[in-house]
Amino acid sequence: MTPLIVDLDHTLINTDLLYESSMVVLKKSPWLILLYPFWFFIGKGYLKEQLVKRCEIDISKLPYNTTTIAYIKKRKKQGDIIILATASHKVYALSVAKHLKLFNDVMASNKDFNLSSHNKAKKLIERFGAQKFDYIGDHMRDLPVWEASNLAILINVSDKVIKKTQHLNTLIL
Repeated sequence: MTPLIVDLDHTLINTDLLYESSMVVLKKSPWLILLYPFWFFIGKGYLKEQLVKRCEIDISKLPYNTTTIAYIKKRKKQGDIIILATASHKVYALSVAKHLKLFNDVMASNKDFNLSSHNKAKKLIERFGAQKFDYIGDHMRDLPVWEASNLAILINVSDKVIKKTQHLNTLIL
């Protein structure tokens, strides 16, 4: 049994929660756009924290990717541990996990740490070991995680991503 690690934005859902929360916040308070550079300067995790404080997302209305969910259910049925690991803020990630009831655990960003790319790869290696987990993701920034994984599972990817991952053990959904 190999743990399955699942990305959230554009993998489990067909949108990006940073974008979604930004749109809600800016519709309510457009002047906050002036604070974005300062928040981002402190750190991307801090920017996400500020948005979470100002925006509640209805998790039940997110556009979930049915192909990803079907694959998660298949792996769960096989007895694999399923972990949601996302650069999205932990508040949103925990809400998604609670709503779907598919995950054994959640790893996510907080105000001090952005769980993306090399950061995500490092944390997963620390927790599971190199090549001791499978990872499903969608973007070039997932390359360090796929390279650290046993199986690189690609969904919603460009031809460029497919080309960059040809040297890996891959599955395209």
